Amino acid sequence: MTLKQASNSTSLCAPLLQEPQLIQSLYGALIEKEGFHLFLELVVSSVNACAAELAVIKKQPLQLDHIWYAGLSQEFIDWYMSNNMIASDLVSNHAVSCRPGLFQTALSLIEKVKDLPDYGRWQQDQNMIDSAWLVVDSTSSHTTLLAIQRTVEQGAYLQTELDQLDRLVPYIRQAVLLYQQLDKTITPSETISGLINALPYPSFVLNERAELLYSNDKAKHFLKKQEQVSISNKRFQFQDSEHQAAFLSSSTQILRASMGQDVFDNDVIIFKHKNSRAFMMTLAPIEGSGILVTIYDSSQRSFPNAELIAAYFGLSHAESKLCADLVLGMSLKEIADKRAKSEATIRSQLKQIFTKIGVNRQGQLICTVLMALMR
Repeated sequence: MTLKQASNSTSLCAPLLQEPQLIQSLYGALIEKEGFHLFLELVVSSVNACAAELAVIKKQPLQLDHIWYAGLSQEFIDWYMSNNMIASDLVSNHAVSCRPGLFQTALSLIEKVKDLPDYGRWQQDQNMIDSAWLVVDSTSSHTTLLAIQRTVEQGAYLQTELDQLDRLVPYIRQAVLLYQQLDKTITPSETISGLINALPYPSFVLNERAELLYSNDKAKHFLKKQEQVSISNKRFQFQDSEHQAAFLSSSTQILRASMGQDVFDNDVIIFKHKNSRAFMMTLAPIEGSGILVTIYDSSQRSFPNAELIAAYFGLSHAESKLCADLVLGMSLKEIADKRAKSEATIRSQLKQIFTKIGVNRQGQLICTVLMALMR
């Protein structure tokens, strides 16, 4: 089969039915000694791939500093490392100059390297035809790259499949950021407190009873300067009864998800400042460990605007503007009044956004935007 035939073949991939398990396995990497190997095994089976790697690559000189993988033989890994094959790897060479973004296909890069002598090992010996790749993180010295390969028989990735994988991007990025900090600590207690302190926003870790275990210095400072949220007897207390009820509902659902007893669903609680600027409390499960709570405060840093949201999620101007207004804490009624449209019209537009981004609730949408675009 030629490259052209492979790219035109019908994919065998089913929808990401294992999405909840994939997300849970990402956060499970924080507490499991296997790191991201379980996630990679799940993603290989979920998207009908043959192999996957999550690699930390040094940019200058180009070298592999660390790798988690699934679906590759030890013989291949030994050959790859001992021969410094990363120097001939088309995706790695291209990715180290890219910023974090969404999944892309390797087929667009093949024309640049197909005549290189070492490329035959990939296409012929390993029978690999395509790779869905993602720049997870990029610093001045290193790039963290996720790649998911397919054989000629499995066929090339379709854009619809890349769109499905893009739904995992915010969770992949956050889990890798947490793991990077976790890897630098020594004892379990130092591990949790160390990684929480390293996060760029006010952050809290709650146990399986929704009791506070750890909070970073930014979180302590945040609690001191406002009155809407406080900690009492190791539990969150809210001045507004609706916020208290919303937290109870969300934390209960998310704790069940963290224990594998329910479908995963992150959530967000919106608070309004007196000057109408908002702050958001997002909640996400840490598998088997509890809840990660993060505060995003619009008085401290600008929230994603419509242009940024449109570019990242592929939305129209009107759709991205609606998302931006929601992230600022506006209600659907306020948005409808602002646009001189009916609330039903705004709700209909919101449902279209849900379909495009792959969420099913307003809170989940806001949380996804914040996790993806607030760094």
